[in-house]
Amino acid sequence: MSNLSASSALNQFLFRQLDAWLDQPLNLVAAPAGLNWQQLAAAFANTQHPLRVWTNDWRSLQLAQAAGIQSFFTAEQAPNNLAGRSLVFWPKAKEEGYWWLGQLAKIPHEQVLLAGETNGGVKALAKQLQGAGVLVNKTDSARRCALYTLDSLQPAKALIAENTLDQQGFGLGELTLVSQPGVFSHGRVDEGSALLIATLTKQLTISAGKALDLGCGCGLLGAWLLKQHPKLQLTAADVSGFALNATRATLQANQLKGKVVAADIFTGLDECAPPEGYDLIISNPPFHTGKATDYELASRLISQAPNYLRKGGELWIVANRFLPYPDLLQQAFGNFIIAAENGKFRVYKAIGGKG
Repeated sequence: MSNLSASSALNQFLFRQLDAWLDQPLNLVAAPAGLNWQQLAAAFANTQHPLRVWTNDWRSLQLAQAAGIQSFFTAEQAPNNLAGRSLVFWPKAKEEGYWWLGQLAKIPHEQVLLAGETNGGVKALAKQLQGAGVLVNKTDSARRCALYTLDSLQPAKALIAENTLDQQGFGLGELTLVSQPGVFSHGRVDEGSALLIATLTKQLTISAGKALDLGCGCGLLGAWLLKQHPKLQLTAADVSGFALNATRATLQANQLKGKVVAADIFTGLDECAPPEGYDLIISNPPFHTGKATDYELASRLISQAPNYLRKGGELWIVANRFLPYPDLLQQAFGNFIIAAENGKFRVYKAIGGKG
């Protein structure tokens, strides 16, 4: 199921049930960006009850706030006031989902609802919760999505604790890395990033200037850059609040300094991006939305990168071999090289920028 169709189905759930939910405050927990925020705001505008959003996705935060909805970001604040009804959107990262359930289990609320794609784990979760003693009722289903009502999360505290990984430390050479549930490659160095680091070790000639780590995750690539090239000025950006917290923790653990900012690829960076452009942009860009392959994020990264690089600045990305990035790089830069590859991944280098 594509991200668009999944969001459409989730919107259907919301608005088919919404009239019955206007009698008390509604908390949208782990809210995805594709909801109809303006319509949600309008529905609650004529009630005495607040609508609130708790999200790990910076895009959701921006859209909800633009609609005038009170919103909270995990990079800044964990849930601490969930009075009323709480609707949890089960995320693609199971560990992140259990983290949200753990937050809800700590805080009194009137009712917990659970929505998500059936092939994204929500159906299996409902069975697990039932097995733990939670009364689970299926309220709605359509287009491979489902909505459940839970009576209480208290019986599932042991199940939630078992599946919730706390902040986790691990290493790469002299680097101490700190990860959190829901962050890409949680608790390990993924093979693609390892290939990119090995390639940069041999081929990177930029040792000073301004560097940008896009989709920073736990901060691995940016922290490695600063360790190897202390004269670089680093900006690390991610759309995930958990990733931003993990990157800050990684930089602190290694006594490194960098600017950590929320951004959706380059959206959100204009206020802090150097006018002359970055000297270096590195990324291990995501290519999934839920379980579906999605090139939109990497396509935006590649197509917009020349606008954020100084003349002669370098873009380095690593990606699975099957992804159609050569055509995108050729269109954006006019030229590129495959700097390294193995049976699964390729490292691409492109030079371009302003001027």
